[in-house]
Amino acid sequence: MHTSAPGRICLFGEHQDYLGLPVVAMAVNLRFHIEYRAQARGDFLIQTPDIDSAGRTLDIHSQKPANNEDYCWGIARALMEEGFKFPAGGEAVFQSGIPVRAGCSSSSAMSAAWMRLLIEIGDHPEKDKYRKNPELAAYLVYRGEKELFAGAGGMMDQYSCYLGGLLYVYPDPGKKIPFGVERLRQIPEGIILIDSGVPKDTQGILASVGSRARRAIEIISKQYLEFDISRTTIIDFDKMTAGNDDSNIHMVKQQLRNRDICQEGLTQLRTKIDPKKFGALLNEEHSILSRTLGISTPRIDQIQQLTLELGALGAKINGSGGGGTLFCYAPGCEKKISDRLETEKINHFVVTAGEGARLE
Repeated sequence: MHTSAPGRICLFGEHQDYLGLPVVAMAVNLRFHIEYRAQARGDFLIQTPDIDSAGRTLDIHSQKPANNEDYCWGIARALMEEGFKFPAGGEAVFQSGIPVRAGCSSSSAMSAAWMRLLIEIGDHPEKDKYRKNPELAAYLVYRGEKELFAGAGGMMDQYSCYLGGLLYVYPDPGKKIPFGVERLRQIPEGIILIDSGVPKDTQGILASVGSRARRAIEIISKQYLEFDISRTTIIDFDKMTAGNDDSNIHMVKQQLRNRDICQEGLTQLRTKIDPKKFGALLNEEHSILSRTLGISTPRIDQIQQLTLELGALGAKINGSGGGGTLFCYAPGCEKKISDRLETEKINHFVVTAGEGARLE
């Protein structure tokens, strides 16, 4: 059996989902693949030829994970909590066509492909409910990868990689599945995903930056009881904080602007894209991520500026930051930029929207 799932880019709302705010993300046509063969063994032998030749064994029935990134165990655990049974193990070969540890959600793509595989090979009296309700399965990827490990990030990666396409994902508290999803049809053309070649520590960056942002919001919320990160306008925020030069105010105001950029981008993706305005929103979000949150690097900023000089309308860092990838929005200029990146020996991919987790 062969399953796969896509990587993703975050168009708008980067570093916002863990604050309980919405995001706009697009799955891309670079995929993580799992080739599975059933065997008469109680565990799984997982081969990762892209990384090493040794492989590892996975006992999904173990009471605890092998480490704090044993997401394959977490995915299986989330399904077993739903009543799935897995009587047989086997051999699975994992291979990624997505840049690894680069902000494109290769790990969540792995989890999504693994989820799709386990749903298929597992036993459950209502298996079709999980096959035919991808939003439920996406939430279980989130449970198995984030909730069971108390991960630092939000829900964007798991939903994008399992559902595919261009998505608006937003908190929907009070529901059994606490996130809502809107599929968007205005797919932006001319996206080039670029690997800076600088490796990154996703969980470390998310924990550090997320802690600073949450702490600033907590301080402001205690000082100004009427403040609400999801509803307070920037105009009202300026009025309520007038005369206060606390450094947390700048951090929170930039998060509010990032929130509003997401909504402005969403409006275009719901109706019609204005290429120049769309590109300007990407550039503004990159500026916030680079200058306020500090998640960019000199190398990423350099490549971002290069793409703009070559005709891209917008470009921004992608993912948690501290290295990894960025992307540019360059409709009509793809070849010119691609040729220059090729000359500079910078790994890149012209991407479009990709399908969600699937059986191949």
